[in-house]
Amino acid sequence: MGRFTLRGMARAVAVAAALVGLGCAGFIAMPLPGALLSREALSSLVITDRTGHALREVLSREDGRSVGLSGGTIPPLVRAAFIAAEDQRFTRHPGVDVVAVARAARDNVKAGRIVSGASTIPQQLARRLVPRERSWWGKAGEALWALRLTAHLSREQVLLEYLDRVPLGNSTFGVEAAARSYFGRSAQRLSAGQAALLAGMARSPARRDPYRRPDAALLGMRGVLARMVEEGFLTSEEARLAAQTPLDLVPPERSFEVPHLTTALLQRLPALGLDRATRIETTIDPALQASVEKAMVEELRGLEERGVGEAAAIVLDNATGEVLAYVGSSDFLDESKGGQNDGVRSLRQPGSALKPFAYGLALSKGFTPSSVLADVEVHLATPGGAYVPRNYDRRVHGPVRLRAALASSYNIPAVRVADALGPEQVLRVLREAGFESLKESASHYGVGIVLGNGDVTLRELARAYR
Repeated sequence: MGRFTLRGMARAVAVAAALVGLGCAGFIAMPLPGALLSREALSSLVITDRTGHALREVLSREDGRSVGLSGGTIPPLVRAAFIAAEDQRFTRHPGVDVVAVARAARDNVKAGRIVSGASTIPQQLARRLVPRERSWWGKAGEALWALRLTAHLSREQVLLEYLDRVPLGNSTFGVEAAARSYFGRSAQRLSAGQAALLAGMARSPARRDPYRRPDAALLGMRGVLARMVEEGFLTSEEARLAAQTPLDLVPPERSFEVPHLTTALLQRLPALGLDRATRIETTIDPALQASVEKAMVEELRGLEERGVGEAAAIVLDNATGEVLAYVGSSDFLDESKGGQNDGVRSLRQPGSALKPFAYGLALSKGFTPSSVLADVEVHLATPGGAYVPRNYDRRVHGPVRLRAALASSYNIPAVRVADALGPEQVLRVLREAGFESLKESASHYGVGIVLGNGDVTLRELARAYR
């Protein structure tokens, strides 16, 4: 009976093991989920000026920066550094390195604590793609996913997906984003020392942060360079020179230029069909933008005594309509002055800026620049009572030619022209010119529309004048 029980138990264990093995094999053989390698949650959005300079970067859903390697090409020094640092047998194992596991187990047992890990690059990629709890079961699942990834993807693609996702500190994911953040250059232009420093950060990005812990970062870099020599990626002399070459770290920064325009763009991404974009190039001319910002500050300084505290400006290319400069306020970050209010898009009464459109309509209806208009007091009946327009100088000038009335921006002749044409026709022309903000009826605005009693935006004005 004892022998039968032991034999039966052994058979049951063998059957269970076979079933588990079949289950694992089936899982590994299954095609990868279509959305597994999606970068939507990882990719940040960069908004640039017309030269490609970053105006603003919006962090990804994972609250980090991520930019894929240019052209999907892995730079040789980056490849060498990360394989030497993270997975020396990367090209020789199926996703899990049994030799490394055995070696790590031996070292950990000998030390009486965990002093060595054995996670391969495919396992680390699996951890990024399918996060699991840190437990024995979690490690087993991670190993299965690593085997599955390696079974369905080429080694090059596994390495590329890993290098585009590896966390490298300071809310940065991927080698390309880290190269730009830490060194101000693309990954293709990294030196051996720079590539080694990033590879040394992969396991402990916080502990080897080159800004906060430069000594630890340099120690990690030297360790990676030594392993690159062991693996035959560098000669001893090349490693020595790399360790001595300045790293040229750039100061940490967060791009936030032309803030009103980039904020407006971000709010309209879904409407523009750009909600999944990772890079948007604007037409902003950086030199002109800087010139307009400087001129605005100087102009406001001169108007301070008159109580003028804010201004806005937009510059368009007449031929193309491209926005070359955009300043919504003098200081976006000055909350005391409402700096985040966008004066380019805010509704304001335009004063006399709409008069030329009424005169243009008049010229198309038979008026000429020499037509004589009466600049004398007039009383116009409106639903709200009599309307008596006044000129800015509080005077009347008698008969004036159309060209003089327009050049002098007299109010009374402009109102008479609007009355003769009809408010409906004037409003129609204004809407055709792009004043979408004038949504009320012609009777609501009346003839006073030419004097600015309808709110419009500076953007609409610039576009209409163009």
